[in-house]
Amino acid sequence: MSRASTPAKPTTPAPAAKATIPTEKIATRAYEKWCKRGQPEGTCVQNWLEAEKELTTERSMSTKK
Repeated sequence: MSRASTPAKPTTPAPAAKATIPTEKIATRAYEKWCKRGQPEGTCVQNWLEAEKELTTERSMSTKK
């Protein structure tokens, strides 16, 4: 018996415009936001999403110049 091999799916690299922000940078920014807000409990997701959005906006603004 012989097995037919299935060709591997090609991987496409992410476009440069959609490059991801390193998690370390997001974590640092989220931590700074949390500290500035007085370290309230239950705001980790909000801080993370805001930090990610800010860094993405900053990156897109710096590439447009």
